[in-house]
Amino acid sequence: MKLRKILGSTGLALALASCSSIPSISAADEGPGLWLVPVNHTDRYASNIFVEDAWAGNVGRQGGGGGAACCVAGRTDWSKPVEVKWEWGYEVDPKTKKVTIPDEPHSAMVSFPGAPKRLNKSIKEKWSAEDYKADEAYLCVIFRSLDKVEFAYSHNRGGCRQK
Repeated sequence: MKLRKILGSTGLALALASCSSIPSISAADEGPGLWLVPVNHTDRYASNIFVEDAWAGNVGRQGGGGGAACCVAGRTDWSKPVEVKWEWGYEVDPKTKKVTIPDEPHSAMVSFPGAPKRLNKSIKEKWSAEDYKADEAYLCVIFRSLDKVEFAYSHNRGGCRQK
């Protein structure tokens, strides 16, 4: 039982240390880090979504906005588009259970909607509700159609659903 507590505490400490250092507050020579939140407005699920080299996760049909993956970090030039890669999942005939449409790999160059608004505060400073809502820490990766992907910013992952 003691070993389990020690291992659990160590794992939690490592997880918190890695999360607090990557996407929150940027270093002086790097751009801000952003959590990635996929949102899907299509009737096909998207898997293995990548923004540049960062994995953004998977998203179901007409879903998303509930989870976030870490992260796009270190960007200082928000005027340049980046490559987004994903795979539309296969479709199965409900009666025959046969695959009617295979997995379809896709990619697109997507532009950022300008630089995100990030507050330059440490986690030790007091944050107000206004600060929290002004800090665009999440990059919404929005699938509008089977061929259209766009970005938006949000102060929380759930806010990406309304974008």
